[in-house]
Amino acid sequence: MLVSVIIPCFNVQEYVSECIESVLGQNYQDLEIICIDNNSSDGTLNILQKYSTEFPGKVIVLKEPRKGAPAARNRGITAAKGKWIQFLDADDLLSPEKIAHQVTYSLQNEQAGFIAASFFKQRINGNIEEFILEKSDPFKALFVTKLGNTCANLFLTSSVRDIGGWNTDLKSSQETDLMFRLLQNKTVVLFDNLPYTTIRERESGQISQSNPNKNWIQYIELRFAILVYLKNNCSDYFEIEKAFYYQKLFLQLKKIASFDLKRAKNLYDTYFEKDYSPFKSNILNAFFKLIGFKAFMMLNNLRG
Repeated sequence: MLVSVIIPCFNVQEYVSECIESVLGQNYQDLEIICIDNNSSDGTLNILQKYSTEFPGKVIVLKEPRKGAPAARNRGITAAKGKWIQFLDADDLLSPEKIAHQVTYSLQNEQAGFIAASFFKQRINGNIEEFILEKSDPFKALFVTKLGNTCANLFLTSSVRDIGGWNTDLKSSQETDLMFRLLQNKTVVLFDNLPYTTIRERESGQISQSNPNKNWIQYIELRFAILVYLKNNCSDYFEIEKAFYYQKLFLQLKKIASFDLKRAKNLYDTYFEKDYSPFKSNILNAFFKLIGFKAFMMLNNLRG
C-alpha cells in the first residue's frame, strides 16, 4: 500500500536533509517522497535535487510558484499516487515506526478517512512536550485543537481530494479548516495516542507567517463556523452539547476583546443566545447581565 509523503519546502536548507532522512529511515518502505520547492532563495532546491538524483523515483522534486504551504501541499496532492498521504513540514521529523504503525492501525477500520495522532513538540529552547490524544468526539476535539496535527496525522488521499485539498486563501488555521471540511463530509476519524512525530518550532523562515492578532480572529471565526454548522445540521447533538461549545467560545472571545473589543462584541451579539450565562456563579452571571458584554470585557482588560 503506497503512502505519499508530501513535504512543502521554503528556505529550509538547515532542516530538510534531516527531515527527508527521517522518511527514508521508516520501517515502512512502500513510500514516495514528494518535495515541493516553494520559491526558496537559499540552498534548499539543490539539496532536494541531490536526494532526487540519489533516490530516483523515490524522491520527487516539484515546484510551486504560489506562496504558502497550502498551495505547495495541493501541488503534492495532485501528483500523489499513494492511497494515504503523510503531510510533513520540512523542519519536522518522523520516528521510524510512524508510517508502519498508522498504516496497520488504519486496517482496524477500513472506513477511516484520517488518523488523528499524538505528537511531540520541540520548543525553540529545546524542551520537548508530549501532546497525547485520547479517543474523543471529533467535533469537540477539533474545537479545542486536539484533533492531532498536520504532520502527526495520516490522511486518506481520496478523502482529501474529495474536499478539494487545502484552502489557499487562509493565512492561519489551515489544518483546522481542512479537518472541519473532512468532518462535514462525514469522514471517519481514528484516534492514535502513540506519538511518533516531532514538531519543531523555529523563530523564522516558515512558509506561513502572519499577524498573531489576525491569527486569533481567524481561529475564533472558524470555530463560530463550526458552531453554526452543528446548530444547523446536527440540532439534536447541538442541544445536548451547546454548553461546551459556548463556554469554549466565550473564553476565546475574552482574548479577542483584549485587542478588538468591537469585533468581540459583534461576534457575541451575533452568535450567542440572549439568555447565555457564562459563569457557574449566579452572582457573576447577574453582574454580567447587568453591565453587559462590552463593559464586562473592559473591566476584564483593566484587570489584565
